[in-house]
Amino acid sequence: MNNDPHTVSEWGRLLHSWWSGDTPVGAVLMAVVMSVLRIAYTSGGWKKMLLEGLLCGALTLTFASAFEYLNLPKTLSVGIGGAVGFIGVDSIRAFAMRFIGNKLGVRNDQH
Repeated sequence: MNNDPHTVSEWGRLLHSWWSGDTPVGAVLMAVVMSVLRIAYTSGGWKKMLLEGLLCGALTLTFASAFEYLNLPKTLSVGIGGAVGFIGVDSIRAFAMRFIGNKLGVRNDQH
């Protein structure tokens, strides 16, 4: 893919490749937008919107980087970004901590 576009059609192809998962920009943007909308819907403040958006974008980038290792199509990245933004980092973190705790046999009595 040409990363130095000079015409409108080349710009279109570049943006389409970014959105379709060649570079997970679309996935990160989807995660950020979904998380900001979710926080706004639940009456969260602008600081929470900003931080949640950044964290969801970073988490999506982390997930998207594992696609090649897991032999998953890169086009799935936008869907993963939307899911991460909709679920949120707190819920994903809680799930990951429970999963790791169960695998290690550690009980969490905080809840």
